[in-house]
Amino acid sequence: MNAQGTIAAIEPFANCPALDGCHCVTSSLARIFHHAGHPLSEEMLLGLGAGMGFIYWQMKMGGEIILFVGGRGNVQNFYQDLGARTGVRISEVCTSSTKRAESELLHILAEKKPVMLGGDMGFLPWFEFPLDYHFGGHTFVVCGYDGHDTMLASDIDQHASGVKPGIYVTITREQLSKARNSPFKPFPPRNLRLDFDFSGFRAPGKEEVYAAIRQTIDAHLKPPIRNFGVSGMRHTADRILKWPSEFSDHDLRMNLFNLYIFIEIGGTGGGCFRSMYARFLQQAAEITANPALADCAATFQESAQKFSSIAKMFKDAHKMRDIESKIAAASATFREIADLEETAYRSLQQKI
Repeated sequence: MNAQGTIAAIEPFANCPALDGCHCVTSSLARIFHHAGHPLSEEMLLGLGAGMGFIYWQMKMGGEIILFVGGRGNVQNFYQDLGARTGVRISEVCTSSTKRAESELLHILAEKKPVMLGGDMGFLPWFEFPLDYHFGGHTFVVCGYDGHDTMLASDIDQHASGVKPGIYVTITREQLSKARNSPFKPFPPRNLRLDFDFSGFRAPGKEEVYAAIRQTIDAHLKPPIRNFGVSGMRHTADRILKWPSEFSDHDLRMNLFNLYIFIEIGGTGGGCFRSMYARFLQQAAEITANPALADCAATFQESAQKFSSIAKMFKDAHKMRDIESKIAAASATFREIADLEETAYRSLQQKI
């Protein structure tokens, strides 16, 4: 089915199901690993790559202040670390040449192999965004081709929250080329393609799981700057109190609504990736035969619920009243989360 509920005319390649998922990167990876005959859960892929984090980022772009509050971590080295812990060689291939990008893609598709690509959501036809919206950090999988002008992509339904239904959607070569070669900042996709070599695959064991958990602990307790990790949560608690004096009413409401999107809706699995990480720890407890990890999973599920409570405060930010009282409540909750997760990470340190 495609995003509009109609049946896609192109058949997917063999062993390319439209798996349900939470996050575009990890759900795309889950599809590729599944096709290769080495299925790993999306949560395991996130955890092994130390992909859960926290960031508060504020920057000026074209005279406008851009805010981002998110729960992804280890963005720069995620694929490298995931590959090292699974024995899979993962290469990020980028080019400025649209002709070369399409030629290489068509060569792979001719072998009936799925391909993980990056693209600008604003140019992908299965999304419904304003004309001036652009985000080039999205990934999806192309898993079918009619041999002429139309391809079949596999993605997750962005209308849903939490675990999103997997969908098949069609896209023309022209549309795909435009999305892959989008110039819009801050995340132009640069015709990104992910290549995989599964010849050295090994199922993750205790050593790999513990290494990934330690990396996540260090990222949160020893961040390079105060905007990240546990200190980033406390920094956010301080900064959000200043938003009413820093932004116009319209911009303030947009920034608060974006908290709802970044924490709850935008591919986080709900609760700023914490629910996903809780499930990773539950799976890790089985792999390592360490039931204490499952106890820590419950703490991260509690953290997820607190993050969700912040997000849901601002779902109707465009029309809500009592903004400053809700901002004060959100600030207090960010501090509660920081204290809760700091305790959780120190507990994890002791248990591994």
